[in-house]
Amino acid sequence: MNRLYINAPRAKIFTRKFMMCGLTLISCIWILGAHAQVNTSASTLANNPELDRKVEQIMTRLNIPGVAVGVIKDNQIVLAKSYGVKDIRTHEPITAHSLFKIASNTKAFTAAALAILVDEGKLSWDDPVVKHLPDFQLYDPWVSEHFTITDLLTHRSGLGLGAGDLMLWPEPSSFSRAEVVHNLRFLKPSGQFRADYAYDNLLYIVAGEVVAAASGQSWQKFVEQRIFAPLGMQYCFAGHIPQALQKFAATPHGVVNGQLATIEREIDENRPNVSAAAGGIQCSLSDMLVWAQLQLNKGIKADGNRLFSLAQHKQMWSPQTIMPVSGTDKQHNNTHFSAYGLGWRLNDVDGHLRVHHSGSLAGMYSYVSFFPELDLGIVVLTNQESSAGRSALMYTLMKPYLGDDQTDWLAAFAPRTSNSGAREKNHNQTSAPVALLTQDKLIQAALGVYRDDWLGDFYLEQKEDRIQLRSARVSKLIGGIYEDSKKDRYLVRWDDRSLAADVFVQLHRDKNNKLSYIELVPVFSDIDFSYDFQDLKLQKLVD
Repeated sequence: MNRLYINAPRAKIFTRKFMMCGLTLISCIWILGAHAQVNTSASTLANNPELDRKVEQIMTRLNIPGVAVGVIKDNQIVLAKSYGVKDIRTHEPITAHSLFKIASNTKAFTAAALAILVDEGKLSWDDPVVKHLPDFQLYDPWVSEHFTITDLLTHRSGLGLGAGDLMLWPEPSSFSRAEVVHNLRFLKPSGQFRADYAYDNLLYIVAGEVVAAASGQSWQKFVEQRIFAPLGMQYCFAGHIPQALQKFAATPHGVVNGQLATIEREIDENRPNVSAAAGGIQCSLSDMLVWAQLQLNKGIKADGNRLFSLAQHKQMWSPQTIMPVSGTDKQHNNTHFSAYGLGWRLNDVDGHLRVHHSGSLAGMYSYVSFFPELDLGIVVLTNQESSAGRSALMYTLMKPYLGDDQTDWLAAFAPRTSNSGAREKNHNQTSAPVALLTQDKLIQAALGVYRDDWLGDFYLEQKEDRIQLRSARVSKLIGGIYEDSKKDRYLVRWDDRSLAADVFVQLHRDKNNKLSYIELVPVFSDIDFSYDFQDLKLQKLVD
């Protein structure tokens, strides 16, 4: 099949025109090439006036301020649309250049960076990690010795789901990447090495440090200079956004205390983002479509040259770790298999191979899907943390190409959320707590410093008119202590209500009935897995 590539000048014309199309709602469709041919379903999707209505319905029902979506079919951008606003306070419109945090869709860029280094002979997928990072050590010495570059990317380490993520989120993190690598040795495994699937982020940070060690430059510089620059991705950043371009950044939003609100996080411009290689890239729709085209073209750039070899493309898109098939995939997609490759998930959808990934950060959700047999790629970017909205948008765009243009995907996914877009349980509104404790003798006796091997110190302390729990390393983890009905247990309500992760403090005693350590137990069982409180054991330090 003859390939029609999107060249840089044409992409610039596309994005300039795109930005001129409207204010609050931007809905321009550009089909590149004078004689572009698209199939009937693509044409119907691109020109169907119902699409705007469906997207706006999803946004309204699930409280999503801004959305950018794009579709590539047969080497053509057949759909590129932006809706809504970057920030509910300023009402500036989303455009093709608006910058979204793509979260875990970053992982594919980290895998691609390693693939480039494999092509250059600077490392091998089967290299032990310790060959490049001598300080790398997991809880089990044998596993540490045999842990390979491929193992870093495939979620089969034996660690628990999201193990150690509290060193990364909630942002800002005070941990360095070197500390993250070092502290892995304190995280006890909960599964079997190379046997059990459990999603992780920390090992992608390690992968980013392997990129740095093998290339001689930081992960963010490598990605920007060796991936973004050759592809002409001018509105995509692995490090901090330059001051002159910060006006393009979309603002994260979430439902806080039942109301849509912005989610602000302090950013230290003088420190690299510790989680960058796992989820730190910020990118525009226009540039994500360039990335999507590269993936569909199996590593070939617009100029006909390769960014990475066909062999590496196949490696990244090959199943490495078996995953369970979700109920959603069984119900909606007739899925028979699910696996993780290198930075990508793989499954079958209605008889077609799908390569895909989602991304989730506070206030920003993304979704990318490819159907290589259909030469189809789809990008969804949002500035609100609604998984139902993200899925409804992806399915609304994806399913017409698979023969289903009748299902109401908002109705299919919306029952998982409330009308405000919050999760089933409104974590922002823990039921009204009993009075804040100040005179309770037990809690007074429990005051002190508690230390965890990998997350550091917590202070159970009296501060003015309240008793509070405060992390020394994670500034957002600070909240007041309240009564609870169970013995030796108290409620912590985090001051930042966007965290949606209130916990109980469970006090534990030694054989002499003295308080020895505390555990943090989530109030709700379905909090985000990155709040891995279960991995903490906070030992009380001797006064």
